[in-house]
Amino acid sequence: MSHAMNRVAATPPPPYYAVTTTTQLSAAFDEQAYFSLGARLYRKAQEIPGFLGLEAFFEGGASIAVSYWASLEAIELWRNHPLHGQAKHLAKSAWFGPTITRIARVEADYGFNLAAG
Repeated sequence: MSHAMNRVAATPPPPYYAVTTTTQLSAAFDEQAYFSLGARLYRKAQEIPGFLGLEAFFEGGASIAVSYWASLEAIELWRNHPLHGQAKHLAKSAWFGPTITRIARVEADYGFNLAAG
């Protein structure tokens, strides 16, 4: 399986925060259900003040998702959102094996070939 859910997220100038979740997918991973739920989660995240974007990639039974946030408070709002809580429960109980989430403050970024606006 190889999916790119989103293009390179358009983020504002730093500082901002990145929440990175890396996981090994379990044998019970349901790709169709995951992407359906993921679309719902993405729409809900866009309603949280301070959500800046998402990048998610899948390859060889593993995934990495990076969401970008304006503040730690925005991250906390999302962490406590009921739909996000349901998704985390499903991931922990069925879809994901070893998983780690890291929160980091982005102090600098640079890129090339980025679309304007």
